[in-house]
Amino acid sequence: MQAVVQHHFGETPRFTSFKDPCPSDGEVIVRVQAAVIRPADIAIAKGLHSCTPSQLPFICGRDGVGRLEDGRRVYFRTGRCPFGAMAEYAPAEWVAPLPDDVGSAVAAALVGPALTAWLPLAMRADIEPGETVLVLGASGLVGRLAVQAARLQGAARVIAASRRPESLSALGADALIDLGQPPSVLQHTFATFAESGIDVVIDFVWGETLELLLAALVQGDGMPASVFDRGIRIVTAVDRGAGCLMLAPGVLRDSRVQLMGCGPANHPPGGYLKTLADDILACASDGDLTMDFELESMANVADVWSRAGRQGTRIVLTVD
Repeated sequence: MQAVVQHHFGETPRFTSFKDPCPSDGEVIVRVQAAVIRPADIAIAKGLHSCTPSQLPFICGRDGVGRLEDGRRVYFRTGRCPFGAMAEYAPAEWVAPLPDDVGSAVAAALVGPALTAWLPLAMRADIEPGETVLVLGASGLVGRLAVQAARLQGAARVIAASRRPESLSALGADALIDLGQPPSVLQHTFATFAESGIDVVIDFVWGETLELLLAALVQGDGMPASVFDRGIRIVTAVDRGAGCLMLAPGVLRDSRVQLMGCGPANHPPGGYLKTLADDILACASDGDLTMDFELESMANVADVWSRAGRQGTRIVLTVD
């Protein structure tokens, strides 16, 4: 078969021949139609990601859309090295059926980043209907999806924070925060919103911005904890290279803040991910979730690989 193959870390992968996959226990072979180039794929190709395979060569991509032997269209995840999603055929760990009115390329582009937005809310923060959610870094692709995901998962109030708040007006957030304010002003802004109550924070920023928020939460957290108190759950999903956070012990001792991360090491089993993918596809079918992307032939991957790594660009590779 033909596939997008990584032969050496740091080089651009090439569309070339590779051995066909044979299914292992619990796997099913998918005839691939579309697979998106995600930031994680770029990092893995450079050898800079926690999911980087230990052996070369390998096929790029972890998820995509294709057809099963019986003709059904499905979103799939694959994770058995050396096979990946950017190929004519892929061994899938699990699949989620596509609604008839959701295009293959749309699903390939949407489900992966939507899962990245869904997981901090649904799994780590365990959001409950009626809660207030603050999204730090809401102007990025996953941040924008997190704003939508919070609403779709039952949040009563969603606050979107970004250095470009004017770009978020179409997302339907209840309030916007400009992260470009001077630090003292931004901390005061955070404290004002904290007085009205914040239950969940999804962080795509880290660094000084999160430090200012934590300081504001400690300063304004005079509420005594109760047996049923779930605290202020802060879930960070920033990239591994985001730098360091200066955290005084009082932030965790003298407040109801719970600080946790969301990444590959604590992702749930495939069955749980499939359930979330089903929810995301249903929202896409209802018109509640959309995203922009570009289409390219998988054979042209060498020409578009570097462009796919740029901020906000999503390129879906299709099998001719």
